Amino acid sequence: MYPILAVENAIIRRIHAARLPYLRFVGSYGGELMGEWQAVYRAIPAVWVAFDGADAGKPLDTARTRWESVLRFSTVCAAHSPRAEAARTGGPASVGACDMLADVAALTALYDCGLDGVDYLLPGRIRSLFSARGQGASLAVFAQDWSCRVQVRFRAPCERPLPAPGCPVPPPGGYLPPEGVRLPGLAHAEDAAPLP
Repeated sequence: MYPILAVENAIIRRIHAARLPYLRFVGSYGGELMGEWQAVYRAIPAVWVAFDGADAGKPLDTARTRWESVLRFSTVCAAHSPRAEAARTGGPASVGACDMLADVAALTALYDCGLDGVDYLLPGRIRSLFSARGQGASLAVFAQDWSCRVQVRFRAPCERPLPAPGCPVPPPGGYLPPEGVRLPGLAHAEDAAPLP
């Protein structure tokens, strides 16, 4: 269906490949900020990428086999510092969440992910998810939304299954049987009994 994981992984690879010197972790968001805070502090400065959802698709042709939708993602930047404001703004010895947002935006904005049928990523709103002081350090977590248009092709009813990417032969099954195999019953005119 939609290339959700492919886009998410492309964003992660792009940020990882930049080798930002302060970054300890970049990966897919799996609820880390809702878990044990000691593990969160050990991972940050960190960037997580999360899939936020998709708009309802709209057909691009009358056969309703080509569809377009908008996928939404977020990049979540987390930073900490012993000084309260430095978690947001950075300091002489630490990076701030605002600096991290700027670096990630420079890497992500208008990136096409190198995938067929995926348009480039457009920036969306920025929001503060968390800002607090605890355990002797200040923590700031900001998120930026991204969206991209994607086009996918589905098969029409009674059409042979589409081949998998990289495979020239479609898989057996679906509405039509493989070549040489007949549907059960009186599906073919030559099998029908003559009319009296």
